[in-house]
Amino acid sequence: MDKMNKEEAKKKIQELREKTDYYAKKYYDDDSPEISDFEYDMLMLDLKNLEKEFPEFLDKDSLTQKVGGNVKEGFEKVEHEVPLQSLQDVFTIEELRLFDTRIRKDTEKEEVIYTVEGKIDGLSVALEYIDGKFVRGATRGNGQIGEDVTANLKTIKNIPKTLKESINITVRGEVFISTKDFEKMNEEQEILEEKTFANARNAAAGSLRQLDSKKTAKRPLDIYIFNIQKLEGNTYTSHYEQLLYLEKLGFNVNPVKKQCIGIENAIKEVESIGERRASLGFGTDGAVIKVDDLNLREDLGTNFKTPKWAIAYKYPPEQKETILKDIICQVRKNRSNYTNGNIRTS
Repeated sequence: MDKMNKEEAKKKIQELREKTDYYAKKYYDDDSPEISDFEYDMLMLDLKNLEKEFPEFLDKDSLTQKVGGNVKEGFEKVEHEVPLQSLQDVFTIEELRLFDTRIRKDTEKEEVIYTVEGKIDGLSVALEYIDGKFVRGATRGNGQIGEDVTANLKTIKNIPKTLKESINITVRGEVFISTKDFEKMNEEQEILEEKTFANARNAAAGSLRQLDSKKTAKRPLDIYIFNIQKLEGNTYTSHYEQLLYLEKLGFNVNPVKKQCIGIENAIKEVESIGERRASLGFGTDGAVIKVDDLNLREDLGTNFKTPKWAIAYKYPPEQKETILKDIICQVRKNRSNYTNGNIRTS
């Protein structure tokens, strides 16, 4: 491709922003995606690369600079005391090595310990506990302000109402629908001759963001906790040890997690998760590599949208086989040379 001049770049950036804004609204706000996650990721990557090449056109309202998602009308707003940030996405193993190079340079460490976790394809939420009692839960929203969905979250059986210790803590997790339950849901929708769900992530998001919690209670929602946002009297220095502590408190913690010494071991775990993703039981489109040392995280800091101490590796889209059951050709009368072909697959 020939190098763009400034006018061409400005026009292309505006076009990509309009597209990403539209598709993000369909995905985050309407829970009705129109393109695949991979197609959206590629649009965002093109936009990010152009903004990097032409920084004079960078805008704070670009989705590369903020978290997608808004508060749905009918829900009370919740301001997150600790922002629920997004992650920087990468698509090659070499980019993971470059990430490690930057981390080691910035921390002056010869080798860094990482925690690698499966990236759960669901809706991110924050759960607040006071004296060990669940008091409030909110969606991520735009990272700063989310929706109060406490009543709906209380219908999820794997969210403990009382912890095993009387502490004040805020945790972050991902609400999702398992692969098995999602397939069952769509089978039931087909029997009822109703619209099927596009994917498990949006089925989970739409279920959690119901204004009537009785409707949410009918959906097979689950949750995995993957981070401590705030903990009074926190003395932990390791993220992985925090995850083990969360399990002791009674939380349903992400089971796909491993502590790895050095980037090459972390990459091996990323590849292992990729090989196992079809058998994990929940949707995942990537793996997350996080600096395990919480003190190093403080030193590294964050950007407005993303932490500098974590990165998400996105797997290529899964290719699945399908069975072509039938092809029905209907020739309409009074229209010469017009054929409408309907194809049914499973």
